[in-house]
Amino acid sequence: MSVFTSRIGALLAMLLFGTSVGATATSAQSIIAAPNDTNTLVNQNGNQIDISGGTLSSNGSNLFHSFNQFGLNQNEIANFLSNPSIQNILGRVNGGNASVINGLIQVTGGNSHLFLMNPSGIIFGAGASLNVPASFTATTANGIGFGGNWFSATGANDYKALVGTPNAFGFAMSQPGAIANAGNLAVKPGQSLTLLGGTVVSTGQLSAPGGNITVAAVPGESVVRISQAGSLLSRHLRNSNVLW
Repeated sequence: MSVFTSRIGALLAMLLFGTSVGATATSAQSIIAAPNDTNTLVNQNGNQIDISGGTLSSNGSNLFHSFNQFGLNQNEIANFLSNPSIQNILGRVNGGNASVINGLIQVTGGNSHLFLMNPSGIIFGAGASLNVPASFTATTANGIGFGGNWFSATGANDYKALVGTPNAFGFAMSQPGAIANAGNLAVKPGQSLTLLGGTVVSTGQLSAPGGNITVAAVPGESVVRISQAGSLLSRHLRNSNVLW
């Protein structure tokens, strides 16, 4: 109970103080690709940080990135480069630090859904916003499932086998990481916006005109599944045969 209370207190403090806390927290952060993993390339030009490379699934529809750190200062832009054949872009952050995002996350070059996974936590500061063509999901899960295969937040992955549509989120920790939003997170009409973590607090704006907004707090050692697009999330107890 004390861990839960401490997490809530920290999140509320960030949200109450807004941009000033976010700016301090992100001043030392940047986007750093994880070496020797997905061949993710990070190139900063002024305030824009282009994210390219990555590793594709065998059918070319899913693109995977791996980061040691993922954070944005105010007015910075994280620009994920896509193409028309990529349906989903999935990025994992496994350096052990929460992602503190006070800038713009965007996708250019394709109409890809974007997934950002960081088990250590995700904080969207007052300056955070989105410019993505399809749905956006932020989660502190330890893995994202594709049928019987998992995109794990840590360790090695068989990226070629991760085909199809992401349909599950695995939370292995007893106290999953938290998500806080003080920004203005909006997706295009008809798309979905999802915040999925152990604790989720939002004092900012969430917008998905004609689409779906899902904000869900998930207890530890459980799996959340999506049976079909637009359906409600369903929770299952963790199965010892599930790996993430």
